[in-house]
Amino acid sequence: MKLNRNDYAIEATTDGGYYAYLKSNIMCSAYGETPDEACENLDNIVDDFVTDMYMVEEFV
Repeated sequence: MKLNRNDYAIEATTDGGYYAYLKSNIMCSAYGETPDEACENLDNIVDDFVTDMYMVEEFV
């Protein structure tokens, strides 16, 4: 899933890294050494989250 720039926010951390999170669900977040790495990690987490939701839906 490709994230739209309006879907997430990036903040610098005190240790020099970056924290990216979904604006609609701040519990869905990722860390990276660069802004691009944080976004890539967030994209992977969102993909996993969506996949898990589809798996739950199949069992309901």
